[in-house]
Amino acid sequence: MARRPNKRYSEDDFDSLEGRASKTEQKKAVQRMAALGEQLAELSAKQIQKLPVDERLIDALLDAQTITSFEARRRQFQRVGKLLRNEDETVILSYLTPQQGLKKQAQLQRWVDRMIEQGDPAINEFSKLHNASERHTLRQHVLRIQRDITQALNEQELAASKLKFFNYVQQVALLSDN
Repeated sequence: MARRPNKRYSEDDFDSLEGRASKTEQKKAVQRMAALGEQLAELSAKQIQKLPVDERLIDALLDAQTITSFEARRRQFQRVGKLLRNEDETVILSYLTPQQGLKKQAQLQRWVDRMIEQGDPAINEFSKLHNASERHTLRQHVLRIQRDITQALNEQELAASKLKFFNYVQQVALLSDN
């Protein structure tokens, strides 16, 4: 068998991978979306019809309410999770967060700020309280935001990073409450 040539990797090779999600992170994201789909399916048919999402997703959620077989429901929620990936997380979470309340929202925002300021100690504490959280993903979000702060990016990009992190924390809190 021929040996592969000894290729040296440059910093550019690693920089191109920066910010990309690993396969494990992608799979976990799909599982989170399927779990959010389950929560959306618990809404009434009238509420589902009012969701500002694609018609295929509304149909899939309504179909999920009628399916009783365990395996068929599991497959249906995988499909819902795939459809949810094309939607805006903020809009979907806005329909699920009234279950949490404003007090919980403020508490989650304080957690986000605390994790950005303190780093690992706050991340570990949050992970203990919310079993659906993943330390690695939390760390990645925090490191990305801290990097954006040190690079002095404009306010819009920083706000977008913080919103993405807050959306993840909201998802984790919703999934941990169940």
